Amino acid sequence: MVKRDSVEKIDQFIQQEIKKNTFPGVVLGIVNDNKILYKKSFGYAQLEPDKIKMKDNTIFDLASLTKVMATTIAVMQLIEKGKINLESYIKHFYPRLPDEKKEISIFHLLTHTSGFPAIIRLWNQGLNYEEKINCVLDNPLETKVGEKIIYSDLNFILLGDLIWRITGQRIDKYANQHIFQPLGMAMTTFNPLKSFPNMKKNDYAATEMCKWRNRVIVGEVHDENADSFNGVSGHAGLFSTINDLCIFLQMLLNDGIYRGIRVLSSGSIKLMGKDWTSNLNNHRGLGWDLIKNSHSSGGVLFSEKSFGHTGFTGTSIWVDPKSKIGVGLLTNRVHPTRENTKIISFRPRLHNLIASIILY
Repeated sequence: MVKRDSVEKIDQFIQQEIKKNTFPGVVLGIVNDNKILYKKSFGYAQLEPDKIKMKDNTIFDLASLTKVMATTIAVMQLIEKGKINLESYIKHFYPRLPDEKKEISIFHLLTHTSGFPAIIRLWNQGLNYEEKINCVLDNPLETKVGEKIIYSDLNFILLGDLIWRITGQRIDKYANQHIFQPLGMAMTTFNPLKSFPNMKKNDYAATEMCKWRNRVIVGEVHDENADSFNGVSGHAGLFSTINDLCIFLQMLLNDGIYRGIRVLSSGSIKLMGKDWTSNLNNHRGLGWDLIKNSHSSGGVLFSEKSFGHTGFTGTSIWVDPKSKIGVGLLTNRVHPTRENTKIISFRPRLHNLIASIILY
């Protein structure tokens, strides 16, 4: 466990940030490869319409952590099973793909080097599922394939669709059967209001007052495009708790194994954290962000082997394979509005504090 004086430093740091309105509430977990070192909740899960205290087991919309916790792990499993290869061209799955996109591979989608723009509007367009996928495929590229990193939801919308085409299972069903159930992550799911019918609204961290849904979002996916896919997409839609995030982090720190259950090979873990784009404008692993990037949300004090990811709703996970430390951060920073961006400076400062306490 973290020493008492160190716990107090972390507690005070977070409490000060809540007073500065960085977010209404937070649940933080710190693990090593075999135990939870720190787990605590602060502040409020909801401010509107009623104030509801944050709990250690509050359920959060993970936003883009979906990309790494569900989609990337699923893709790596399919590679291990010989279903696809990193260099598999997506044109084999989408015969109507325009010529300028025929060089796009699984690798380009995972590393955000496909050339697709960051986001396009698919919601409120009156499109069915196939029409939305075709809209993504037909959207013009911003750069040539492999030329530049553009972090794009479109890459992972397509990866989620490819998982469905290859396995016959949507990403929610596949991830539950092959990732979350084996690991015992019982509170990790898409569409939690359906998955957990006995849960109450005060069990969730609220997100934004949605203008087009005309209500505070609680237990429904915040991301508009994911909502248009009925809450299930490769780029967003996953919900979880800090307990389950700690399990996931320990699986990564133990080379793909948690309590004797293997969901990925050690080789896949290493490949995900490898710098595949060192010659481009940013450093990316397979699906993952790398700490060697300037302005990394993981700070500057964890080792250069560290990899992680953030979620728009105020979430993040970071893993340092060298020191065997993982950090899971769950906040509701978009509640009641996404205009609050103070978390951008908070994340690296938090990780630097944690690293200084645990590693030095």
